[in-house]
Amino acid sequence: MIINTLMVQPILFPITGDSSSWLSFWGSYIGAVLSSAIALYILYKQNQQNHTENIVNRNLQLSVIKYNQELDKLRDLRTALVDFQASFDYMEITNIASKFIDGHFGEEERARLKYLVCDIDEKGFKATLLLDLMSSSNSVNEFNLVYNKIYNRYGLILGELSSFLDLMQNLPQNKSEKRSYIEEHLKYWEIYDKQQKEIVINKIPEFTPQKSISEIIKSHGNYENIEEEASDIVKERLLETIKDSSLKENLKECIQNILSEEQNRIYTILNQA
Repeated sequence: MIINTLMVQPILFPITGDSSSWLSFWGSYIGAVLSSAIALYILYKQNQQNHTENIVNRNLQLSVIKYNQELDKLRDLRTALVDFQASFDYMEITNIASKFIDGHFGEEERARLKYLVCDIDEKGFKATLLLDLMSSSNSVNEFNLVYNKIYNRYGLILGELSSFLDLMQNLPQNKSEKRSYIEEHLKYWEIYDKQQKEIVINKIPEFTPQKSISEIIKSHGNYENIEEEASDIVKERLLETIKDSSLKENLKECIQNILSEEQNRIYTILNQA
């Protein structure tokens, strides 16, 4: 309409072509411009949509990668915690104590005690390394509390059995020498026990130390005939250890709570993508 109005106005110089031709030209030209503008707009919107979709897909891919990584960590954590809980082998301690009760204080028993110490240290180290990567939570705090209790109690019984093995292996035959030997051994043993228990008590709230073998030996008092007392001494110390077996079940419950929380946290990674 605007072009048509302009074309019917007086002109200052001659123009090639008639009004109909020029009206057709400008109509085509304007149509092409409008079509190009619409095409550019559509292209812009498509690029915008593709960009948004690319961001969504990239975030989804990153979430899947993170999910798989966290799932691998969870598998490692599950294996480490289960192995750690199983490494508190009270059955093996009972078997070793049974050997002591039967009068066997040999290198086989020493090797078995050494294995238990190495096993619990190795698996405990793996478990704590993985737990240190986790955020603090009630389940982790509860695990650490139970872990410290059972780990220290378990370490005490292993150390005391090893010390008792040393005591019995190097026992003099002469009764007077035997008494002096045991008294001297107990003196250093009690100092060491006191230091260890004080450290543990200060480290763990509400920690109640077990009755040690040195205290049991002292209460029996028959140093000259300790071979005859050995069976009762080991049995009495073993009863103290049996009380700790419930801590192993508590540890299992803590592990289940940790794994459940971690599983739920990992599921939210994909849901938030």
